[in-house]
Amino acid sequence: MNKIIIKEDIIDVLDTNNDIEVLFNSKTEFFDVNSITVNVKTSTNLKIIYESINEIKLDVKINVFENAKLNLVEYRKANTSKIRYQINIYKNAHLYVSKFYDSKSIKEYLICNLLGENANIDYNFKTISKAYEKYDLTIYHHDKNTISNIKNNGVNIKEGNLIFNVSSFVYNGNKNAEVDQKSRIINLTEEKCQINPNLFIDEYDCIANHSAHIGKFSDEEMFYLNSRGINDNDAIKLLITGFLTSNVDEYVKTKINDAILKYWG
Repeated sequence: MNKIIIKEDIIDVLDTNNDIEVLFNSKTEFFDVNSITVNVKTSTNLKIIYESINEIKLDVKINVFENAKLNLVEYRKANTSKIRYQINIYKNAHLYVSKFYDSKSIKEYLICNLLGENANIDYNFKTISKAYEKYDLTIYHHDKNTISNIKNNGVNIKEGNLIFNVSSFVYNGNKNAEVDQKSRIINLTEEKCQINPNLFIDEYDCIANHSAHIGKFSDEEMFYLNSRGINDNDAIKLLITGFLTSNVDEYVKTKINDAILKYWG
């Protein structure tokens, strides 16, 4: 698997083959953010690991070119981060994202452009929120037969304040587009969390759905586990494991399990 390790806002390890081109632009006096561009030319896999102790800002751009399929795995262990993503997916290209964040505080703004017919994105994001985290995701369907499946799962603990803003746009004439948003937050605190799903659909010939749920695990789920001799802490741990490890890559699943052990023993 191709691998990029980014420490603070600098590429520390770059281990890629000819399927991928990576460009790095350092900040200047006029533009105070380092930027990374990843060009995916043919079907491949990529793992990106982010590590930081200091507060950082970073721009990330990912281009999945025509007919390419990218399995993208991301893991972020960081302090305070401000991240801006731009993802461009071209004709007949497919991006599958599996990512997990275990960070202190994050503001992330992601724009995804489905730029050609049959451009697809499957986006599976997991986070354990301990402080302020805000994620703005905007998906533009620029052509026909484009598909976006967006799934956000978060667990809110300690002083967590988790926000998902998800907006999907389908323009008139882009027939047979499919839009699906699913966001869920398990809030184990009294802090406020928000999910704001938005569908901006200007074409009748499409399928568009969204769901949003904030709450604790249900009494029925807890009762079922308690009735089998599992105490509340272990029951919550089991439920969180199932909630966060669904639909993710094995590497991401390992990192999630490590984090669950750290917070729930």
